[in-house]
Amino acid sequence: MDIKDLKSAWNTYSSMELSKHQLGKETIGDLMKTRTKTVVDRIDRNIQIGILILLVYIAYVILDDVYLSKLFLKNPVEYPEWLIPMDVFSNLLIVSTYLIFVFRYFRVKRSFSSDNELHGLLSGIIQTLKTYRRMFYLAVIILMINLIVSFIAGICLGIKLKAEELGGGVSHLPMSKIFLICGIGLVILVPIVLLSFLLLRWGFNKLYGRYLIRLNETLLELEETDEPEVVE
Repeated sequence: MDIKDLKSAWNTYSSMELSKHQLGKETIGDLMKTRTKTVVDRIDRNIQIGILILLVYIAYVILDDVYLSKLFLKNPVEYPEWLIPMDVFSNLLIVSTYLIFVFRYFRVKRSFSSDNELHGLLSGIIQTLKTYRRMFYLAVIILMINLIVSFIAGICLGIKLKAEELGGGVSHLPMSKIFLICGIGLVILVPIVLLSFLLLRWGFNKLYGRYLIRLNETLLELEETDEPEVVE
């Protein structure tokens, strides 16, 4: 075999290897696009579920304030006015946090196409979900603080009413009764706060958290695929 035949054979081999490599990248790219579309479709579905839950929550808050509290409590206890701003703030934060997330998410989807701008789409959705996760946990923490403060205020009001019932005011109420009421309150409060937090965290991970992990994995694979090969 002379030098010309050797060059021709080498060029043919190089072309075949390059074609195989390009075909492999195209296949991987199509696979990642399909995976991304599947995850995005599921996030879209979960957003609809989240909006439904949010509407139910808003309806419950309004219904409880206007009707339920008066229906179930024959002698309604006067709600401390200083707690009202905390309730309003925590409720507005929960609603606004979710609406901001939905707005940013669909803006990212409109800005990028999964067919030819997959990297931008993945990066945008991942950043949006990470921001929402921080905002969500901030809202949850404030909600838990509101719950704890409201519960403690209820215990204090209960001690005051018990003292008035026995006569003589709080100063005449035995310390053993005060400690007993506080102890029972803590036994009730701690599980409520813990279970509420775990339930909210489970809900977030169920609706969005696991898809954030999948999107991060897909973005990493895409970046590895797009890295240029080092020619030795």
